[in-house]
Amino acid sequence: MYGRSRIVLFLGRLGAGRRNRTGRRGAKGADVADVLLVIDVQRALLDELGPARGEELLSTLVPLLERARAGRLPVVYVRHDGSPHELIPGTPAWEIASAIAPRAGEPIVDKRSPDAFAGTNLADVLAQLDADHLIITGMQTDVCVNATISTAAERGYRLTLVADAHATSTANEHQVREAMHAATAARGVRVGAAGELFA
Repeated sequence: MYGRSRIVLFLGRLGAGRRNRTGRRGAKGADVADVLLVIDVQRALLDELGPARGEELLSTLVPLLERARAGRLPVVYVRHDGSPHELIPGTPAWEIASAIAPRAGEPIVDKRSPDAFAGTNLADVLAQLDADHLIITGMQTDVCVNATISTAAERGYRLTLVADAHATSTANEHQVREAMHAATAARGVRVGAAGELFA
């Protein structure tokens, strides 16, 4: 999917909006907040994972989202537009998986490149939430998750990669995920299991 070649993992340095405060102050003096970012968990991409792996990912994301919302943590979704060849807006394949569908008022940022910041309003959405710390989940590990983490790090966000809440549809998914975890941890990014968050 995405018509892509696998990219080399590179990671730079690395809760609710105005409600779930961390106690830190942003550059403008406002409180800063944690945001849960859900990248490209769309029907077609889940289908590529296969039924068992797709269900495993959703079974991690569903309770994670429930705990985030219960703690009034902002949730921001990213959705890929691969038209005219794939993930075409308005088609069932393009839709975010119904099990983790956005709630009313939760932003959806549509993108056309692996980096969720490129050519989108993601930075503006995060600024409106006074976001300082991004908690990253989604797909694909080695493409859009990787690219978005790299740019977020360059922009100065603190980052947490949720170890069991991201996936990719490669045959060697386990190795790809482990490489991502090692690279992020080596650069000081927190890598933690979903069960450790918002407990």
